[in-house]
Amino acid sequence: MPKVVDHEQRRAALIDAAIDAIADVGLERVTLREIAQRAGATTGTIGHYFRDKDALLVATLHHLADLLAQPDSAAVNFRHARLGLHLPIDDAARRQWKVWLAYCGAAPSSPTLLVAYHEFYARIEQSVADHLERNGVDDATEIAGAIVAAVDGIGLCASVAPDLWPVERQQRALHRLLDNLVARAPTGASA
Repeated sequence: MPKVVDHEQRRAALIDAAIDAIADVGLERVTLREIAQRAGATTGTIGHYFRDKDALLVATLHHLADLLAQPDSAAVNFRHARLGLHLPIDDAARRQWKVWLAYCGAAPSSPTLLVAYHEFYARIEQSVADHLERNGVDDATEIAGAIVAAVDGIGLCASVAPDLWPVERQQRALHRLLDNLVARAPTGASA
């Protein structure tokens, strides 16, 4: 009897393996062979799900962006709701940020990755702007961009110098920035 394969699960496993490989060896050194080995697959298996390495890397970036944009217990809290913005405050988030920053460094010289980055930032800024608007903040699009930039800046600092940016400092810095941005924003209703 032929083996039944869950294609979505297999695709997700390849993407997870790519994240692990990139976190360990870097984006510039990762190979399809390394990813396949970590996934317990062959490079031919990867070829079945992704047309080439670039397609796998773009799918991995999209997946990583989705992970970083999911509101959960580690997400930034604003007005009692979780925004889809995460700081590198635990091992899993630090690993995701390490990979995110690897992509960030590669994107300016890769038109394919640059498009994927642009799509993510447009989506996350719109999500934050929608939340701000629901909370009565005017000029929400501009403020959302500043909030996303603040999270990126703190995340970069905390990823590169975690000893200088422990969890408490990351959270304090972000909340100060959020409070200042929102306090200075004109509001349609009280924010």
